[in-house]
Amino acid sequence: MSTTTPIPAPGFDDPTRGAQRVFRAVLDALAHPGRRYPLAVPPEAPGAFGPGLAAVALTLFDEECSVWIAGPAGDDPELAAWLAFHTGVARATQPAEADFVVVTRASRPALADLAQGTDVDPHRSATLVLDVRELDGQLPLTASGPGIDGSVDVDAPWADAAFLEEWRQNGARFPRGVDLLLVERDHVAALPRTTRLTASDTAQEA
Repeated sequence: MSTTTPIPAPGFDDPTRGAQRVFRAVLDALAHPGRRYPLAVPPEAPGAFGPGLAAVALTLFDEECSVWIAGPAGDDPELAAWLAFHTGVARATQPAEADFVVVTRASRPALADLAQGTDVDPHRSATLVLDVRELDGQLPLTASGPGIDGSVDVDAPWADAAFLEEWRQNGARFPRGVDLLLVERDHVAALPRTTRLTASDTAQEA
């Protein structure tokens, strides 16, 4: 019986250009909250992540940061080997200890339980990376704040009333607080902590 360890799936076809394109998409998404930007994706990706999350991981994760991954994906050996091979990222044992927290709608921890940074070093806060592939349901939101001309409508099947209240509290902690990346199969959008959200069918603001 062979004991050879399977070789992890490849990363980008062109690692430099692929990472540059994804990094630019993430920066543009953070600069323009609510807008979707296309991602350069690897030809193969671990099933637990899919192309979009894999592209973000290849670009943002490295040996100087840590990640906590929720649910079955966190225990997936194929994904663990792929991350170790391509990124060298450390695996945090608790979400509060991680620079990046990768979750689904069902497995999202409370925003207040993640690293918040400090008033002096707000960049030490966590980035919540939310897997929004193939979500159903709808909670239309209106986003406003820095980077948005007036307001923009956001379709948010990943959100609920509890999230809106958490997001309002997250914004109140500025300059501390969590930023959010919304990752689809091949697109990314973002909501930085400075973005205000209103449920479109109510007057409740977050």
